[in-house]
Amino acid sequence: MYAFLKQTHYVLMIILLVLLLFTIFRFAVNANQKKPFGAFEDKQSLAVLILTHIQLLIGLILLFTGPWAQYFSQMGEVMGNSDLRFKIIEHPVTMILAVVAVTIGRARGKRQADDTAKFKQMALFYGIGLLLMVIRIPWSSMG
Repeated sequence: MYAFLKQTHYVLMIILLVLLLFTIFRFAVNANQKKPFGAFEDKQSLAVLILTHIQLLIGLILLFTGPWAQYFSQMGEVMGNSDLRFKIIEHPVTMILAVVAVTIGRARGKRQADDTAKFKQMALFYGIGLLLMVIRIPWSSMG
């Protein structure tokens, strides 16, 4: 089960990064061109939100059931080892912050009365979420 979840987490990461890039670009262009925020854009922003939350949930399951769970009682060792600290502390905390940014972006965007402001709010916060994700993906352990 762990191997399946780890592979799913990896595949969803790729899908999420592509979807975020596409959404941020599209929303920025739509804001610039003052296009209306319609049903498709609402569904697109919702898909990003749902996928980020699913990805977080899978990641937390992996963290608490995988090989790193044994280190929760040895935080001194974790903090002294940069690789363990990255995998057990930095990556999960940063990803939680990224999901929070995406969630705030959708919520703030939906509350905007002006469509251009909706696009701008979502593009900004989705961009922050994407940046946080990219800087803390364990790129070196993929492959």
